[in-house]
Amino acid sequence: LNQPPNQLFSPFSFQNEINEVPFFDVQLPYELALKIFQYLGKAELGRCAQVSRTWKILAEDEVLWYRLCQEEGYLLDMSISDHSCWKLALKNCRAREHMLKTNWKNRVGAVSQLHWEPGRVLCDVHCCDGVVMAGYSSGEVRLWDTRTWDYTAPVLAAVPGPGGAGAQPHVSFVRINSSLAVAAHEDGTVSVWSLLLGQEPIHHFQHNQHIQALALAPGGAAVATASGFQVRVESPDDRGFWQTLGTFEIQKLVNFLNLVPDVTGSPVAVAAAEDIVYLLKAEDPGRILHSVYGQPVTCLDVAAHEAAFGIKTFGWLLNEPNQVL
Repeated sequence: LNQPPNQLFSPFSFQNEINEVPFFDVQLPYELALKIFQYLGKAELGRCAQVSRTWKILAEDEVLWYRLCQEEGYLLDMSISDHSCWKLALKNCRAREHMLKTNWKNRVGAVSQLHWEPGRVLCDVHCCDGVVMAGYSSGEVRLWDTRTWDYTAPVLAAVPGPGGAGAQPHVSFVRINSSLAVAAHEDGTVSVWSLLLGQEPIHHFQHNQHIQALALAPGGAAVATASGFQVRVESPDDRGFWQTLGTFEIQKLVNFLNLVPDVTGSPVAVAAAEDIVYLLKAEDPGRILHSVYGQPVTCLDVAAHEAAFGIKTFGWLLNEPNQVL
């Protein structure tokens, strides 16, 4: 106390005091010190770990690194007891993200061959939640679960065509969501499989003409098909029996077909037929969303309350939400 004030509070004497005596052990409980350290980032915790053994233990507490991992958006569905070292878990997550970004920028990737059909042509492919569905010119339809990297894909059983047994017509379209898989064949046959019930189809129906478009509700059980000048919507009832909910006559051939997601009640379809975009709902007459003569629609996508479509010459048009439903 007899020292001059400038020496008593100098940073050098304060630093020497910390190096000699870890003051958290003396003045603060561990829980309170941990609460203070929660305001520090990765770099600050690394520096604090070099101060003393007590600070190292405190700076590497699992609570701190679990919080940092959660704040950076990693492993959000895990609890603190799921990892024995959250500092290492955060390091691995950041390294994996860095590798993905580097590979993406440098166009670095790897190709994994799921299946090869000798002498056959892949006609269409679709995927949902890591499950890949493919249709071939042989009429075969296969599934792969890439989440388990099981390359032995089961073949979904086909429905005999109008001519009975024999070679199956080639697959025109395939669609899959979290519960159903649908395939449309060249002869107008449409087959529906349940991903939970096995390889035998649970429903099938027939068109008299070639199918131009196929749509499957992203989160539901509705199926829409376009054949000739007709759009057909099918869906199961409360008891699981499939039925035709609506058949719509279109003035022109349909090029694009989508089912609106997250719709309560009857399914809603949006169809683009050359230069006209239709809104189709069961028990309601078809409504025209857009029509410009001589300017065909080049692409179509729908959301819960919006429909977006590209138009030749004009580029993109996005309709107002209240014009869809």
